[in-house]
Amino acid sequence: MGKGITIKFDGLDDLLKRIEAQPAKVKSEAGDIIQNTALRVEKRAKANAPVDTGYLKQHITAEKTGELSADVTSLAEYSIYNEFGTRKMAAHPYMRPALNQEQPFIYQKLDNLIKKGLL
Repeated sequence: MGKGITIKFDGLDDLLKRIEAQPAKVKSEAGDIIQNTALRVEKRAKANAPVDTGYLKQHITAEKTGELSADVTSLAEYSIYNEFGTRKMAAHPYMRPALNQEQPFIYQKLDNLIKKGLL
């Protein structure tokens, strides 16, 4: 198994705490938004990933891990080296840019859901 990287959306924990206080329907919709965002990050990461054999791209996956959580991972042994580089190889980030591109989407969708739930 490859080395793992954890990258989180800043401030998302506060939004999730607010969602926890909402009715079950709102929490369910939030879970769908989170899963959808994970799939969007997966798609962008695959598009951003450097390609030699295609192995890295094939091993990027999104998975729902809880009611309000999901992971996007790459199980290729060398994933972390491509993302961050080494002293002998320049970085070719693919996961962080994908996450950064989707950050406004998840915040807006969750914020709109909370506002809708409070009405």
